[in-house]
Amino acid sequence: MLKNYKIIIIGFCAAILAACSGNSSIPDTTNWELGEFQYINQDGEQVGLEDLKGEVTVVNLIFTNCTTVCSPMTANMARLQRMAGEEELDARFLSFSVDPEVDSPEVLKEFGENFQADFTTWDFLTGYSQTEIEKFGPENFKTIVAKPKNGGEVVHGTSFYLINQDGIIIKSYNGLDVPYEEILEHIKILEDQQ
Repeated sequence: MLKNYKIIIIGFCAAILAACSGNSSIPDTTNWELGEFQYINQDGEQVGLEDLKGEVTVVNLIFTNCTTVCSPMTANMARLQRMAGEEELDARFLSFSVDPEVDSPEVLKEFGENFQADFTTWDFLTGYSQTEIEKFGPENFKTIVAKPKNGGEVVHGTSFYLINQDGIIIKSYNGLDVPYEEILEHIKILEDQQ
């Protein structure tokens, strides 16, 4: 009789553990494929989709002359980068300029330095036309990128995007009110799946 109870209890515990492990996946995924690209970073080096393969990457869209959301978003990304480092996660970070004709590599490097960006794992990208980024943003990140013809500031999304090791955009997050712990947990899940 006691033996039967032990078997039932062991079976019950196994079922609970199986259910818990099934909840470790990332909810509400987007699963958008990131298109091919080959641009230059703040050091004038080529960075493309192939460079991201095999790594978990967090991406945002910014520009250096922005007077509203870009500085807070960049500060938030810098904080996320530091937190990922403290947790010994191998995440990579990427910021696409949405004003590439103004944001040269030198300008982007100075901008990143203002936020203590660690350039060993964070690239600020430029080296494409305004038309190109206005097409690339909506096609890949499902967000607007538009520079007004009358000279106003570039309109763009404020999300952070999590990209897996295969170049798939897994999820987007608020880049101004950042759910840091959630993003870090999702990075861990992706790293554990590799």
